[in-house]
Amino acid sequence: MSDINRTVTMSSLLAGNDILAKVSDVKYSKVRSYCEMLEAVSRLTYQSIYVMDYCRKNFLYVSDNPIFLCGYTRKQVMAKGFDFLLEQCKPDEVYDLIGLSKATLNFFQRLPVSERTQYSVSYNYHILSPRAGEWRLVHHKRTPVALSDTGDLWLILCSVSWAPDDTLLRATITSEVSSKVWEYDTEDMTWRESKHEILSDFEKSVLVLSNRGYTMNEIAKAIYKSVDSVKGYRKSLFAKLGVNNITEAIACAKSRRLVF
Repeated sequence: MSDINRTVTMSSLLAGNDILAKVSDVKYSKVRSYCEMLEAVSRLTYQSIYVMDYCRKNFLYVSDNPIFLCGYTRKQVMAKGFDFLLEQCKPDEVYDLIGLSKATLNFFQRLPVSERTQYSVSYNYHILSPRAGEWRLVHHKRTPVALSDTGDLWLILCSVSWAPDDTLLRATITSEVSSKVWEYDTEDMTWRESKHEILSDFEKSVLVLSNRGYTMNEIAKAIYKSVDSVKGYRKSLFAKLGVNNITEAIACAKSRRLVF
């Protein structure tokens, strides 16, 4: 990608899809408490945490956790602002990430204002490793935590962790107010309601008990089923969630808030 095209694509992303969030000084005066709370939260997790400010088009907060920093200090990342997001991703993923960002903004803007802070988007993409020339797949989650005076997105809480599976840009949106899941279609850059079946009680039990470290024999005993039945539930789980193993299934179910 040429420098000119990269500048254009960055501008497209930073434009926020022509959404201009307006935030009063009164709201900004309360922001410090957000940062103090997040600083404490960041000490309890290995995940990187940061907050996007859609009004000023920069980062309100960036944690010291190294995954997202890509070898920089958080002061340097804060100074770079939104440009950092695309500087550290694979050039051949930039176009898709911009399309995903725009489609996500459109999705949130179509929601009732009262529900806009109750939805989350998650996906995997590559970021640059501190080791030169290495790319690492990470799992990115974003959820709005505060809206502007006009009801548009203002502060977006984001977390970055190691990817639980090897899927790339297979984004999903989940909600606290709905059991539905939306999946991103990379071809037409829109969100579609997922066709995945709802998990059965036995499938949920297999997930929960597997997450606790139970073996298949122990799961079979706990749910009063045969080991072959447990194997069948695992197989159907993998098919419904589009994963290859129980570790990926647990991570996927957590991300979609299907159990736990």
